[in-house]
Amino acid sequence: MIYIISKLFTYIFLPPGIFIVIFILAGFFAKKFKWLFFLSALLLYLLSNKFIANMLLLPLENIHYKDNISPKAVVVLGGGTNPRDILKASPDAFKREVYGLLLAKKYNLPFIFTGGGTKINEAKNIKKDVNLITKTCGCKIKTYYENKSLDTYENAKYTARLFKKLHIKKEIFLVTSAYHMKRSIALFKYFKFKIIPKPVGFFYNPIYSFWDVFPMEKNLNKSYKAIHEYFGLFSLKLRGII
Repeated sequence: MIYIISKLFTYIFLPPGIFIVIFILAGFFAKKFKWLFFLSALLLYLLSNKFIANMLLLPLENIHYKDNISPKAVVVLGGGTNPRDILKASPDAFKREVYGLLLAKKYNLPFIFTGGGTKINEAKNIKKDVNLITKTCGCKIKTYYENKSLDTYENAKYTARLFKKLHIKKEIFLVTSAYHMKRSIALFKYFKFKIIPKPVGFFYNPIYSFWDVFPMEKNLNKSYKAIHEYFGLFSLKLRGII
């Protein structure tokens, strides 16, 4: 009983649940724009719901593309860092980083990280992570860092320049989060890379429970990531890249 009460309290009185309640109450008491409050409550509930988050994520994480190549390098896309942490990479970025290193070690390929930043130089922080990991495990991996890019388009653009400088054929394992892979493939193909995608950090989860009918912050975050990707893909369509 205590467990159930605790769960209900969490889902109703912590965000986003509390804001849904506030919108509904505001809709009942407002004299004008009642529909806007109720619509806001509905949209927030839907985006915070696991069923909707999964529906948005599945087309992005369902990846079938693969070129018939023997990759010459592992390219890992940045995903954010925190310079105050012992391991600098954000959770998404850390999965990419570690999986990239595992692939580089397994296939004896160079590890190439791409990611810059405005205030915090991501490549500089990731290099600290990589040095710590490779030193601890005694792994010898060639590593290179592209530190100018600010988005996925520039990841592909500046990585292409780095490959030209290093005289590496543009055939790669591409490592990024699963939800981000389709846009990444499109952009790296635009810059003439051939790719075997290696997605990591899947968010789509088809296992449900009763509690999944309630709004959850983690589902709102998943919906946000998915919608951001759809806007990104749409922008590539407008620019004639896909």
